Amino acid sequence: MDTILEDELLVAQFQAGRRYAFDELMKRYKHKIYAYLLRSVRNCEDAEELTIEVFFKAYRALDGWQPQARFSTWIYKIAHNLSIDHHRAKSRRVTFSLDDDELAIEEPVASDLGSDPAWQLEEKDRNSVIRAAVDQLSPNQKAVFMLNRYEGLQINEITDVLGIAEGTVKVHLHRAMKKLQILLKPYWEGNEI
Repeated sequence: MDTILEDELLVAQFQAGRRYAFDELMKRYKHKIYAYLLRSVRNCEDAEELTIEVFFKAYRALDGWQPQARFSTWIYKIAHNLSIDHHRAKSRRVTFSLDDDELAIEEPVASDLGSDPAWQLEEKDRNSVIRAAVDQLSPNQKAVFMLNRYEGLQINEITDVLGIAEGTVKVHLHRAMKKLQILLKPYWEGNEI
């Protein structure tokens, strides 16, 4: 069965009073939402708290939810809005940052290459350079890029999540890709990373 149809069926079951259906929805999306939030907030504890809050908000709103978009798009929109709120609140208070290495997001690696320590170090350096380049994007470019490239959302889904026009999403994605090409070009040419 199609994932979209399965989601709609689970939502309908939840709205009909079968609360266990939400558990299945949460199982499907908790890792994806956590990964998205972790890339956004760069802190495991904050990402965990925000993930819980996403599903808490979804649970409370799901009874009256009328699907105008896919469930997955709706849940990502909640996550995106909470990450914006988190960044706004964080910018209002004084914080002490840790080294980026301590906050590094572990990217999945192939098990056959994972046994090679030199390759692991090179991969960690490469991921660090890419993260730093993505962090230099404007907030809108970064949001569009992350939703498209990391989360696999289509342009029309991103428009629903971010609440901006399709053309604007395309422009932000295009500009993000161009800026990343410029920022990462020295590493491609010199094979430093």
